[in-house]
Amino acid sequence: MLQNIVFQDNLYQLSQSLDTLSEGLMLELQKEYFFDKIVDDILFFDNIIQKMYKQIQMNPNLGEYTRLLRNLYSCQERYIKIIDSILQGQTAMKESFIPLMPKLQTIRNLQRSIREQILKEMQKGAKNTDARDIVSSNELNELLNF
Repeated sequence: MLQNIVFQDNLYQLSQSLDTLSEGLMLELQKEYFFDKIVDDILFFDNIIQKMYKQIQMNPNLGEYTRLLRNLYSCQERYIKIIDSILQGQTAMKESFIPLMPKLQTIRNLQRSIREQILKEMQKGAKNTDARDIVSSNELNELLNF
């Protein structure tokens, strides 16, 4: 039970932090003040999503294993959207990100790979539930947007 709470708290904080980063990237911020922090956050989120996935994956007997995966998946979707917006030059600091584009593309590819693994884990978990608990892919996408 305690681990579920810790995971949920961490996922909640991750979710809120991703929203803050996403909102910040839409603002006309001065590079000198915020660019290094934004880059640090991007790298931190990549690292923490990987770590959280490994920890959740290593504990399939957690009471809310599938729910934790869904919440992580939702956070990861937000993160990938942030990376995509940077890669597509949709941020105010787009010129500043140019030297980081190869690294960001590598991060995006890795996160998409992890996302596929999470989907497989969730589908495997769904097969183990009653038929009344199975949701369509459209319903799942709606549920994952917490």
